[in-house]
Amino acid sequence: MCHCLRRHSVGWLARWLFEHHDRERFQLYGYFVDYKLVNDNLQEWYVNQVDHPHKLGIHFLEAAEQVYQDQLDILIDLDSITLDITCAVMALKLAPVQVTWLGWDASGLPAIDYFIADPYVLPDSAQAYYSEKIWRLPQTYIAVDGFEVGVPSLRRDHLDIPNDATVYLSSQKGYKRNPDTTRLQMKIIKAVPNSYFLIKGKSDQDSITRFFNQIAEEEGVECDRLRFLPEVPTEAVHRANLGIADVVLDTYPYNGATTTLETLWMGIPLVTRVGEQFVARNSYTMMMNAGITEGIAWTDDQYIEWGIRLGKDPALRQQISWKLRQSRQTAPLWNGKQFTREMEKAYEAMLGR
Repeated sequence: MCHCLRRHSVGWLARWLFEHHDRERFQLYGYFVDYKLVNDNLQEWYVNQVDHPHKLGIHFLEAAEQVYQDQLDILIDLDSITLDITCAVMALKLAPVQVTWLGWDASGLPAIDYFIADPYVLPDSAQAYYSEKIWRLPQTYIAVDGFEVGVPSLRRDHLDIPNDATVYLSSQKGYKRNPDTTRLQMKIIKAVPNSYFLIKGKSDQDSITRFFNQIAEEEGVECDRLRFLPEVPTEAVHRANLGIADVVLDTYPYNGATTTLETLWMGIPLVTRVGEQFVARNSYTMMMNAGITEGIAWTDDQYIEWGIRLGKDPALRQQISWKLRQSRQTAPLWNGKQFTREMEKAYEAMLGR
């Protein structure tokens, strides 16, 4: 059950679980909440992947009645608290086993039995803060087989950036921006000569420009070293444009998820700050499951140190990029089929089969 099985971060990441499911052992019901008749080929792909698609509106009783009639074994919630309709249906406990996965952190609803995680994204001590039982998959709570990559629309000369400059990038929505983390990023830019900072992500453009310019000025960074990038027509072009960056700087305490996967897939070094909660450990688990430890910071000082080191050391960046490209063949993060088998084993164990 989800309202995001379309051109949305959840839609891009959940694909391989649907694609690789063993159809001889599992029958899939899809509840497409707030389904819209729009030109969205990914949404239609999902509709065609399930055995029983239900295109639902925004009335939770309609959705609840359909779930009740279907007599499911397991109901998987991909929305968590991001949509009240899904929360209302899950609260009715219409399936013997109910699970939250992927869409966000756990909701805390008493009717949810399990929350899917892995050994990195939630440590053992996290269980004390969850009403749901944390079900850790052996390696990673998400895996993808890759991403479609288009033709880049950005070049350094378009942005008035010299070819020999060091380019940092942060691509996140405005609500993930934190002034303390942004100060750390500015300290990195200030410490690396001939460096530039590209900023991208959906937000109020005037507000985000003022936000970054003010912190840059307070930290002694010239505002002409910042570049604010516009949105691009497709996700494939966005991924191609990541290649302009030498280093990507993650947000904290709300890490990237889709953006982190895209960065790692494109072979670009990433600096992330690891926290205690789920959303502050997403990039950590993804880097570990790609076989990369360079760029993982446990303190603010380490975040700055990694940012400076990666900016000043082209050989290290090249080494990380090579490791990331090699990881496509062997790493759990890029093995959607293995991940799906692990999810299926989890489902069967939850049902006691």
